Amino acid sequence: MWRRAILVATALAVAALVGGGMEFLRPTDASANQCANACYAAHNQCRIAKKGAPTCDAQLSRCLSSCGRR
Repeated sequence: MWRRAILVATALAVAALVGGGMEFLRPTDASANQCANACYAAHNQCRIAKKGAPTCDAQLSRCLSSCGRR
């Protein structure tokens, strides 16, 4: 039970960093790669925490599309 809570908290923290914490970076290839890597890390944590729920894939798509807009 605690393990799941920790995984969910980690996924939410990564998502928060991707969503708001990286706004100050210039849109370079390096920052785009960092953004995508953070998206995939959050996706992996989501799939672990939610046991492969399809909502994780939708979250990944939204996250990756936000990386392209920067």
